[in-house]
Amino acid sequence: MSATREEADEYLKQGDYKAAVAAYDRVIKLEPDDAFSIYNRASAKEKMELYEEAYDDYDILVKKKQNVKLAMLGRSRCLFEMEKYEYVILDMNSLLYMDPQNIEGLELRGRSYTKTGANVKAVLDLNQVLKEEPDNVQALISRGAAYARGGMGPMAINDFKAALKIEPNLPVAYFNMGMVYFIYSNFTEAAETFDKAIELDPEYTDAYTRRGMSRFESKWFSMEEGCSDFKKAKDLGDELAAEYVKKYCK
Repeated sequence: MSATREEADEYLKQGDYKAAVAAYDRVIKLEPDDAFSIYNRASAKEKMELYEEAYDDYDILVKKKQNVKLAMLGRSRCLFEMEKYEYVILDMNSLLYMDPQNIEGLELRGRSYTKTGANVKAVLDLNQVLKEEPDNVQALISRGAAYARGGMGPMAINDFKAALKIEPNLPVAYFNMGMVYFIYSNFTEAAETFDKAIELDPEYTDAYTRRGMSRFESKWFSMEEGCSDFKKAKDLGDELAAEYVKKYCK
């Protein structure tokens, strides 16, 4: 192992991802086929949220048939962050054909199914994940969203509450739960649940808009309170809120 490679590995271990990438660049320039360094550089870029660049490195390894399983998982994580969910599903179909019980692969595919509206498939994949990892918060939230979109509100609420028991400060779990209450016309409960999402994330644009809509529908809130939410969401750039302001809030 070269001194530069050791240096790069140490930077990665310490969490200095920018320095790690620079060091791996030097290694790979001298040894273009060093699969270990390419993979670690991809990991560092992924940690830096440079998803397109990380994807390119993982893709090199897949095409070279080096570290294929790990590289496919990395590539799909990047695709998920880039919101290319259909490609995640294609990638994970291939991986799960080779390794049907791969939990990370099932989670990535299940969460992507949720994003694309394939709710039944999402639940099937995420059931397997949660059987092995019952405290997997992202899987709980994603399965809850799939239940909600599939018309199974009570089961969705159960998943969101389970996620919040594990990680109490998750605004998205409160937001999703609020949406279920809203869909079932429990507008007061929805507004109060959106309150919690906003407390945790004061810039949560969609939560302001949906709380405003809930307040409009609930007899316990005034139109002025709803308009206050719409105006805040409008200021944060929400087009739906801007329409409500234009139509109802003078």
